Amino acid sequence: METEFEGFCSGSEILTKYAERWRKVSFGVPVLDRLTGGGIGSRGIFELAGDPGSGKTQIALKLALAAQRTVPNSTVVYICTEHMFPSRRLLQMEAEYKRQTVPDTEGQEHSFADHILVEHVRCVPTLMACLFDRLPKLLEKAKVSVLIVDSITSPFTEEKDYVLRAETFRTIVHRLHQLQEQHNFAILVTNQVRSVIDSATLDDQRTVPALGLAWSTLVHTRLQLARTHGTNNRRCTVVFGPSLIPKHGYYHIDESGPVDAVDDQRSFLVDDQY
Repeated sequence: METEFEGFCSGSEILTKYAERWRKVSFGVPVLDRLTGGGIGSRGIFELAGDPGSGKTQIALKLALAAQRTVPNSTVVYICTEHMFPSRRLLQMEAEYKRQTVPDTEGQEHSFADHILVEHVRCVPTLMACLFDRLPKLLEKAKVSVLIVDSITSPFTEEKDYVLRAETFRTIVHRLHQLQEQHNFAILVTNQVRSVIDSATLDDQRTVPALGLAWSTLVHTRLQLARTHGTNNRRCTVVFGPSLIPKHGYYHIDESGPVDAVDDQRSFLVDDQY
């Protein structure tokens, strides 16, 4: 059924008239917010792809905390597919986050962890049931600011029918887009990476996000993370996004989670290769 045409409006009017539709949820990490123009938008699939140990889960946990400040009285849905939810690490990060962002007693009684709802799934049917059945019911009852899937890769690693897998990708993303239109929440998925070698020269090894082109065409914005040799810093690169320019920045991980690499003066650069 077609929606009623509401008439044309200016770009500035859109931001005020449809504020929830176009709001961004902060990562809680300044360098990532600068790279993305303020965080994750409430439309489309936002992906973090990266090497093991590059900080994908750490960033997701920090986002789950920061989202509750960006969108007051909201809930975060966190779907784990690869490992048990790191509850102990979350509580450590929550304590540091409160200490750094709430200097007085005001707001200290708020339990961020209590507003992060966790689901564990291991296979595609369970993931589909969670997204198609349980999530819509929750959205009718609670104000959700962010849905996190950590990671989208694991349930599909054993799937050998790539045509069916591509169709499942489209079905999932189409349904999530519908739910975003109704409830205005951001979506973050993490993705693994794999190494590919130029078949012509047998060298020029590159690291690319997993799941191939069928998945990549459905992603709205992609950041790629990598560990840097000889340093504790990690690198975050904007791969693509409709309103972003290719840049990279550096961060490291401490007790509070991901933070800017303040000792690195290259912390925010436009990539030379573009």
